Amino acid sequence: MYSSMLFLHVVGATLLGFYVLLPFLTGKISNLSGQSQESYVGLISTFNRVGQFALIAAFLTGGAMAGKAGLALSWMITSVVLLLAIGALSGIMGANIKRVIAACKSGNNTSAAAGKVITLSWVNAVIVIATLYVMVFRW
Repeated sequence: MYSSMLFLHVVGATLLGFYVLLPFLTGKISNLSGQSQESYVGLISTFNRVGQFALIAAFLTGGAMAGKAGLALSWMITSVVLLLAIGALSGIMGANIKRVIAACKSGNNTSAAAGKVITLSWVNAVIVIATLYVMVFRW
């Protein structure tokens, strides 16, 4: 049972690597316009949704494994806070991605919402890297 949980946890963590790549992918949003921007942001939205499901899988499987491992309470609290921060930022980013898509469809300016997506993707990438550090170097 533990090995299957570990496998699902590693798959979820690997899929979370999308958030580390996301700042480099979102930088291209401002260079596109019209239908190509809408399609590109739609693809990013799909990957964001996959990342959110991967986060849920990593959270549940990691919680099940950590509960039996006897880890320090401070480590568990730090891990939960970091994972919740990733979830919150990816949700806020998803709302702004929807705003970019809506602005593309109506022909409005997308720069404000796109700027928020880019900023949130950088913050989320930093938090994912911090989470990886905490997960690897447990105390």
